[in-house]
Amino acid sequence: MFQKLSLLVSYLKMEDESIRINEISDCRQRAIICKKPNLSSSQIFKSICNTVINYPHLTKYEKKYLINDIIRIRDAQNVIENTGERRKCEYCNNQVIAITYCESCIRDYLKSDFSKWTAGSVKIDKLIQECQINSVSPSDIFEWIPFENFTNLEFREEGDFSLIYVATWRNGPFTEWDTEKQELKRNGGGSFVLKNLKNSRTIDEKWLKNIRDKQAM
Repeated sequence: MFQKLSLLVSYLKMEDESIRINEISDCRQRAIICKKPNLSSSQIFKSICNTVINYPHLTKYEKKYLINDIIRIRDAQNVIENTGERRKCEYCNNQVIAITYCESCIRDYLKSDFSKWTAGSVKIDKLIQECQINSVSPSDIFEWIPFENFTNLEFREEGDFSLIYVATWRNGPFTEWDTEKQELKRNGGGSFVLKNLKNSRTIDEKWLKNIRDKQAM
């Protein structure tokens, strides 16, 4: 069913069994509900983090996981909306918004790798490059993944517009930015959901727009 060539895939990390997703979701909702009105964005952020720290039903690891996730989301949202205080990156000297990483350094890093990969289609290459130079977070990067990087492929179901599979991604997606090494780090692999788009052989402007819209969500 799959040919041995590179595929453009949409992926979703499957739930980490060591994390109690339901408990974390309950804590996140409580933190959002408990935030006081008429606060600045930084005060709201501190209020949410304090609620998480004092939540009695999470382990220390789960609290750290959730706070890191909240910080990541806040950084990405600020970059998207171009809001928040700017700081000067000590490496690229650009004025940037994110606190836990430098969005400018990440984009430069991705640009430097443009010549090291290809999807075999100029249109798809340009689409991926366009997405990468507008990346807002190290854990939300659109990239080309060679098919041979996946193992243990299993068919799950057929949707209206795609075939759904589960597979092991050997090295996994980018998850964080290493400031000292000035490089993106991956999570070491795991099980992911893959979508084989039924109309992926017809690459026209409508198809490219559909991919752009999905990436922007």
